[in-house]
Amino acid sequence: MAPSPGQSTRGTKTPRVLVITYALDPTADYVLRELTDRGVPFWRTDLADFPGRSTLTAELRTEGRWGGRMGDELRGVDLSEVRSVWWRKPTSYSFPDTMSEPERRFAASQAKGAVPGVLGSLPGVLWVNRPERNADCTKPAQLAVAARAGLRVPETLITNDPSAVAPFAARCGGHIVTKVFGSIVHTEGGKRGQLYTRRVPPDQYDNPRIGLTAHLFQREITARAYEIRVTAVAGKLFPVALHAPDGPARLDWRRDSSSLTHTPVDLPHDVIRGIHTMLGGLGLVYAALDLIVDSDGTHYLIDVNPGGQWAWIDLTRESITHALADLLEKGTL
Repeated sequence: MAPSPGQSTRGTKTPRVLVITYALDPTADYVLRELTDRGVPFWRTDLADFPGRSTLTAELRTEGRWGGRMGDELRGVDLSEVRSVWWRKPTSYSFPDTMSEPERRFAASQAKGAVPGVLGSLPGVLWVNRPERNADCTKPAQLAVAARAGLRVPETLITNDPSAVAPFAARCGGHIVTKVFGSIVHTEGGKRGQLYTRRVPPDQYDNPRIGLTAHLFQREITARAYEIRVTAVAGKLFPVALHAPDGPARLDWRRDSSSLTHTPVDLPHDVIRGIHTMLGGLGLVYAALDLIVDSDGTHYLIDVNPGGQWAWIDLTRESITHALADLLEKGTL
């Protein structure tokens, strides 16, 4: 029977690449198949496997290193053998329904302190990316770092004061959009939905509901020519132009990604330099970046996603797969 992507089965070597992601992650599967073909041993798990299906046993040695094992009934990793950690898209720790909600919250805090804590303190390990770097890549932080790196960023306002919106919109020529700070996915009444970028009409500038929480407003790039998705892997950039037809995807291509056409594109040297500087400032080894290019050729940095998807773009899928496999196999930048 052919091995399924997710566990390297060649030889009996101890896995030295640790992959942490959810169970059905087809994007990760491309890289794991490549590692399997190369004979690179790895172990794939998810935070949701802990503590019910996986265990961690770590003992601090006199030289200040953690020794021990993390694994399940069949496979695992010797902590001293780990060379690379791909912190891809893990889901939350899982606990029995018999535990109360306060017990589950406490157990989750202890698991979070132990699992990433032990793994993160292992010396000489390459992380793609460190979870704390992902967490620190908030919208305010990434936009500020991008601007300091010399990249163009649309005028941006963060506020919970409705009276601040109209003056900002006036400075933006009356064209502003609003975006969420984190994931666009939300669940309400058991139904899953997405909160896409949307235009803010003038009659909503002073909406009192703005005062209920923080909101992010940006100048809309009305003269957009096309967008660019740039996938960055350890200093290598893989840009692709995204062309959206008139319709829902024009303002936010995530509304209808199947309508996009993809073409090769080159980045200006100053944009390349700015991206490298920005990623260094954010401490990211991997990221997916979104840019808008206007009719004058100006490139605006819109978003930095430290766990962004890439396998949906045919033009760069193979190149990114090999770049990530090279990186995890080598274990160094």
